[in-house]
Amino acid sequence: MSHWLEEAEKKQNPQKESISRADRIKKRYLKIQENLKNNGNQFDEFTKDLHTLIDRVNKLPTNKNKPFRKMEGREKESKLNNHLNIFSCSRRINDQKFWDFLPFFNSNHFKHIRVLYMNISAREGMCEIELKENLLKRDTMISDQSNQNSKSSKSGKFHVIYTFPISDLDHELALEITDWLAFSKEISDCSFYNTVNEEAKHFFK
Repeated sequence: MSHWLEEAEKKQNPQKESISRADRIKKRYLKIQENLKNNGNQFDEFTKDLHTLIDRVNKLPTNKNKPFRKMEGREKESKLNNHLNIFSCSRRINDQKFWDFLPFFNSNHFKHIRVLYMNISAREGMCEIELKENLLKRDTMISDQSNQNSKSSKSGKFHVIYTFPISDLDHELALEITDWLAFSKEISDCSFYNTVNEEAKHFFK
């Protein structure tokens, strides 16, 4: 958090602060473009492979071996031109579980969501990975006024961002990400997560 003195100085000269922020964004953009020039081909080949795997998964028939909903993958444009790709999947579960990073819910109706964001980093030779995992609980409550059932939801979240070497992006890693999205592998067992030092990860509460 900024010191009150810095905040007071910013209010005195907001134009300077705006220019400084624009300059930081420009520098970051230029670093991303340089990284993209040097490593973009491998990154794009990897994300293309991952999109292909997701298409293959979605063509499978719905059965006990596919207990999740449609898997999704898309590329999103950004002002930083960092080739942002978003991959996600969800499922509904009806049993109680303990999670290493999610609180225990005293209910048996859940929606389980996993999302992975990938883009070219401003750090040379690196991409940025952002992981989100939510477990949404559906409760039934009785209203004092209407005495009718209504639904509410609570959530537990796992959210982390870190950088990962582009040189390590290969088909085996794409398969592993697909396993995680398909709920057949936990994040603690995935090399794209557990090979990164904890100090290099930025966790959100």
